[in-house]
Amino acid sequence: MEPKFRMRISAAGLVGLVFLPCGLLFLAMGILFPAESIKGSPMLFRGIFLGFGGVFSLLGTAFVVQDIRKNLKSKKLLESGNYIYASFTQASLVTNVRINGRNPYQAEFQYTDGLGMIHMFYGRQMMTDPTPLLTGKQVRVYVDPENYDNYYVDIDSVLTYH
Repeated sequence: MEPKFRMRISAAGLVGLVFLPCGLLFLAMGILFPAESIKGSPMLFRGIFLGFGGVFSLLGTAFVVQDIRKNLKSKKLLESGNYIYASFTQASLVTNVRINGRNPYQAEFQYTDGLGMIHMFYGRQMMTDPTPLLTGKQVRVYVDPENYDNYYVDIDSVLTYH
């Protein structure tokens, strides 16, 4: 069965989806709101809204674009069809991320090429420990044959279909 690509929204992408509309709203308020009706300094009012709107819009756009680029890269690797099989080594807690007070797990996979070089690949983060489901299994890792640092681990096919 040929794997299908599923777009995923990362935490940064989700933050971007919140920041971008908020930034656009602040920009619109800074431009369209009749600042002359504000007592005090109307230019300060406009400057604050335009400043915050610009920063929020730029951050939101950067996060969303980063997420889209990552998904497109993964889709391109999957569609290329160049894959290797890597063996599951372990799943470890990602200690620098907390979601609802819990740390996610990230599965590690290992591949030894024809020259004896060991390459490590890391799957997406997940909230449950995948060790019981992955022990002794191999997964397809779609790679750029020129650069093994560009890869996509198809962990979902092993977790879903086996």
